Amino acid sequence: MLQRCPPLGSPHPPEGQGKEASDSPADLEGAGWQDLANARAGSLLSLLYLVLLTFLGSAVLLAEMHQRSPQSRNVHGFLATLMLTSCAWMLWFGWRSAESKRRKMHQDHHAGASWLKGGLSLFALATLVLDCLSLGYYYELQHCTSFLITAFPIVQAVFTIIQVRGLARAKLQQFGLMHTLATNVLMWMSVVLDESMKQLQEIYDAHETESPLALNDLPHPWPPTGSSPTNSCSCATSLCHIFSEGAAYLHPFNIEFSLFSSTMLYVIWKNTGPAARPQPPRPCPRGRFHLSGAFVGLVLGALAISATFGVMISFGVLAKAPETVPEALRTYYIFNSVLLSAMFLASLVGIATYRLQRDPSSTDCSKSVVRSLDVTLLLGSSCGPLMVSVFSLVAIFFLHINGSLHLLDLCFSLCKTIQVLGQNLFITEALYSQPSRQPDGHDSPPGNEWVFSISGGPAEEPALQDVAVRRESKCAICPRGQQSQPKGEPKNISIRRKILQNISILLIFYNISVWILYAYGTRPHLVSQIEQAFYGFTLWVIIVKISLPLGIFYRMHSVASLFEVYCKTC
Repeated sequence: MLQRCPPLGSPHPPEGQGKEASDSPADLEGAGWQDLANARAGSLLSLLYLVLLTFLGSAVLLAEMHQRSPQSRNVHGFLATLMLTSCAWMLWFGWRSAESKRRKMHQDHHAGASWLKGGLSLFALATLVLDCLSLGYYYELQHCTSFLITAFPIVQAVFTIIQVRGLARAKLQQFGLMHTLATNVLMWMSVVLDESMKQLQEIYDAHETESPLALNDLPHPWPPTGSSPTNSCSCATSLCHIFSEGAAYLHPFNIEFSLFSSTMLYVIWKNTGPAARPQPPRPCPRGRFHLSGAFVGLVLGALAISATFGVMISFGVLAKAPETVPEALRTYYIFNSVLLSAMFLASLVGIATYRLQRDPSSTDCSKSVVRSLDVTLLLGSSCGPLMVSVFSLVAIFFLHINGSLHLLDLCFSLCKTIQVLGQNLFITEALYSQPSRQPDGHDSPPGNEWVFSISGGPAEEPALQDVAVRRESKCAICPRGQQSQPKGEPKNISIRRKILQNISILLIFYNISVWILYAYGTRPHLVSQIEQAFYGFTLWVIIVKISLPLGIFYRMHSVASLFEVYCKTC
């Protein structure tokens, strides 16, 4: 029976005491049961703490939104307090962990892959640039803003830097993890509410003189643009306008950073407590990240992104004038229907390619916290675009409106529905599949199932475990399970690999294209009058605003999952 490692922070017992404890199986079994019970109680309490803190923050944000000031002094003070306490805890825990250098940290290399840390760092860098622009914007309006609001971007920048550093080291404990996770969730909610109110104000201003009857159920007057504490202020300099417009383009990256950090914190929290089982070192295949076999996918993906920018710009220009709105919607619906249909066909080809692997050993049935979370987030976030599509289909079906524009809207909603379902099936199939093996028996060993644990191992732990960890960490930048194409690989396996590589790259670029339209493009659902006529303006806007953040996160999470799929086929 393996002895359970003591929790981090508890002193190592003297050598004599450790030997005496090992001589009593009953004491050892009782201690293991007690540690397991304590771990479960700690997990439950920390989860309840997350729920209570999130509900408290949501109540504060929604209460201030009801007062038509979602970014008021109270909200800034509350969020700043959460970020400062999270920073203080992470710094304290990092200092405490640095003192115990003898403790060994088991890591989940799948959760801490280089590309995951790189993506987190990219979003963090965009958040820091956003903080700089926000600081400049508030500084230009310092005559009508408080010191707390002006200093808020500085606090957020410090919190971002410390959090990225803490996630890179992954030496965190349960309650601190839940506190930091709740802070990220509330930061995400704050940005989403603020952006939603600004967009609602723009929609109200655009429709106020055109169709005031459609907005009778909207509170009047709606909060002015920038309904923060600066609502009585206005930019008087060109530099202030530059700061304001630049910050608007970086808000989607800030939203993704908060969600990205929340998922990584949840993985660490889920893996907190149990000790990793020592395994003998196994040879690690030296995988290579290359694009030589995905030329077709790269070319088609680059063309799709180029066309996306053209459609986004043309739609934004045409949607400003009422007489050209139908033409703008027609362009948007045709482009997206073609794009989503191509994505669905690519997903079907990928699923069929994986199903050709009849070998039962090609299915990975091992338990993985990260993989389960990936699939859960993928299916959960896909509810956003699916909800909008289903609501649109219901509105089009019951209104019985004829015309080419309504037919294109119907086609667009159907294509989005089947594309999301097909892509979910393809990604799930790929994540639970192992790379193809050579038929001559030279199988590449699977990656070790290392699970991150903050339970420190004893100093006398066998050195074989360190060797295995070092070999795992020296693998290529792609996640575990990948392997380079072996020499003398059969032709059918080589063709299958190239097909999967091109499909993965193609879907990565296509999802980025859809993400660009979601994050920066004009919302066609808010421009079209079909759903507004059926559900009413306010109800339809609420539906869109609930599903839009989920849709943005779904596309970015799909890109991350597809990148992992591509690495597994390299």
